[in-house]
Amino acid sequence: MKASTFTDKMTTHGLQAYLVTLLCCCSVVDSALTVRYNATALVVTIGDTKVVEHTSETPFLFAGTATADIEEFLGNFEISEYLEERVALTEFSVTEQLPDYFVTFSQGERYHTTVKFGIDGNHENVVEFTATSTNANRYWIRLFAEADEHVYGGGEQFSYFDLRGHDFPLWTREQGVGRNKSTVVTLYANQNDGGGGDYHTTYFPEPTFVSSRKFYCHFDTSVYSVLDFRNPSFHEVEVWTNNPGKMYLDTAPTMLELIQKLSGFLGTMPAMPEWLYKGAVLGIQGGTDAMLGYIDQADKYGIQVSAVWIQDWVGRIKTSFGRRLFWNWEWDKKQYPNLDKVIQTLKARGIGVLAYISPYLNHEGDLFKIADKNGYFVKTPEGNSYVADFGEFYCGTIDFTNPAAYDWYKNEVIKKNMIDLGFSGWMADFGEYLPTKNVVFHSGVAPDVLHNQWPVIWARMNREAVEESGKLGEVLYWMRAGYSGTQKYSTMTWAGDQFVDFSRGDGLPSVIPAALSLSVLGAGLAHFDVGGYTALFGYARSEELLLRSGEMAVFTPMMRTHEGNRPSENWQYYSSDGTLRKFARLTQLHHALADYTKHVVAEHVNQGLPAQRPLFLHYDKDPETYKTDYQYLYGRDLLVAPVLDEAQSSMELYLPDDDWVYLWNNTDIDGGKRVVVDAPLGYPPVFYKKSSSWVDTFKRLTEIKPSRIQADEL
Repeated sequence: MKASTFTDKMTTHGLQAYLVTLLCCCSVVDSALTVRYNATALVVTIGDTKVVEHTSETPFLFAGTATADIEEFLGNFEISEYLEERVALTEFSVTEQLPDYFVTFSQGERYHTTVKFGIDGNHENVVEFTATSTNANRYWIRLFAEADEHVYGGGEQFSYFDLRGHDFPLWTREQGVGRNKSTVVTLYANQNDGGGGDYHTTYFPEPTFVSSRKFYCHFDTSVYSVLDFRNPSFHEVEVWTNNPGKMYLDTAPTMLELIQKLSGFLGTMPAMPEWLYKGAVLGIQGGTDAMLGYIDQADKYGIQVSAVWIQDWVGRIKTSFGRRLFWNWEWDKKQYPNLDKVIQTLKARGIGVLAYISPYLNHEGDLFKIADKNGYFVKTPEGNSYVADFGEFYCGTIDFTNPAAYDWYKNEVIKKNMIDLGFSGWMADFGEYLPTKNVVFHSGVAPDVLHNQWPVIWARMNREAVEESGKLGEVLYWMRAGYSGTQKYSTMTWAGDQFVDFSRGDGLPSVIPAALSLSVLGAGLAHFDVGGYTALFGYARSEELLLRSGEMAVFTPMMRTHEGNRPSENWQYYSSDGTLRKFARLTQLHHALADYTKHVVAEHVNQGLPAQRPLFLHYDKDPETYKTDYQYLYGRDLLVAPVLDEAQSSMELYLPDDDWVYLWNNTDIDGGKRVVVDAPLGYPPVFYKKSSSWVDTFKRLTEIKPSRIQADEL
């Protein structure tokens, strides 16, 4: 870290020119944090990248007070705030305690806040709030921005990949149904239970972002906060706390190196199990005989199957929303007789069996009674087990802050009831419903501090159960809810409950910004429900939507179907002979890419690079790549532009400057321009680099055709 002072008197009018001259004349040493100041201005840079420019007209810090109200119902949160005061802390003084610099920002006598600019452990660059005003419960931190700058991250963002021009509240919650207040689906959902959501609602928020100016910023807080990128000259981060904690900053010469640095800092996911590369995960239900029948059907049609996912292994209940599971995480032997033996038989054939679990227990189940008796649930202020409505059934929430409850759930439920039974993995669902009112935790930590941490603790519990059983690399679990730290505990993310349509806000297209926004934050292995999940208000999944989403899933690490909340209304991969044949081809394509996918996953594990990558990761000198939200690179060598509109047979897209080959007809196409290509069903626009060492693998994909099954074989 470096610092210098300048003591000459400057007018406000001449400040900007002086600062520009000062920064241009200064030598740069790697990514060192540099502090420069005089009586009226303070500038902080990382290398040659300016991140703070504090003057009386461009203050770095605001403090204030406000009152808030947070209401929860079915994982949807209504958050309101009454702002009482917001004050710019324009005055500052600097104390040098090398290698750190302590800057006290103030405004009169009311607010005084000391911020350390310096070094924290192994991470060179940290901005730490070391002493804050006791009368403040809100802080606003401003970072320097340029008008043409692009910003990405913020957790899993479904509506926008480039966050510039919008603000994003960070609070893990149900993403909502519709997520666009101009659509009728969102209107209906809001009228039904307030669950329509908005463009920013997400299961997996995170106070981290990366900039096209090749720096990243990460806050270590877990309280409610807002990333605001609406102003052309600054980024503002609002934090609902008396102490915002630490802000980490770093830069790199390229976007690729920047993402690698950030992935190394936040953590990445482990390698996927070998069995997952063998084909699709079939989401099916109905009992042992039904499961085996689906597997036989897949064999006849040539569907490549890596595993079957039987989320109803615990039995089922029925609600107005659709078919739900009985949240009592024990094998239902009536629904799935001989499951323990069948799991081993299928495993010998190379087919895994996957399950489902959440951190909640139905009050009618045996496990609820055990947890209630032992005091393992989150409590009410009166000391009773807190029981909440999860949609026409009621559940207790395991108190993860109670060591006895944590160990019981990990050892007796996950290990004994799932791993020991032989499951190869599971969906570790939910984690985002934690309320902030009328609840008390064993640890005594405030609910608003724990809320965003909850899915991270849930991920850690699953990881510990797998590792302690010696199954890491064999067992896969996937999660939708998350926050900072989920990356280093989870083994796979999934995009949650998309609506069964082509809408940008909540349909098939939304899973691309979701995967890309996570990809720059270390969560580099992601997938989604093929065909979407939520069917409501007269909408149901079409065959076209199912197959178009299946096309995209070919070029992702994990291909998994889901029957959805209303299986009988949704078109399934098994709904017709024609769909079965077309879907079989897609699974064969996915399987044919197995060696390439292993290579891509290895780059994530060893180099911190995501599987699905924004175009700018490898083409960061091309300005157009920063504006591309709905295309991605699968590894270094494949460019994928999924078809995202109904009844579309051709598509316009952007190819970065490189030598490309159109996958389906091996036609050479020059990059650095927009192109239009045919995109019939089953043949999404996909290109490979002509110089790729995987050309032979890619060419083999064109040889895979839909199977033809004779009637007497069915």
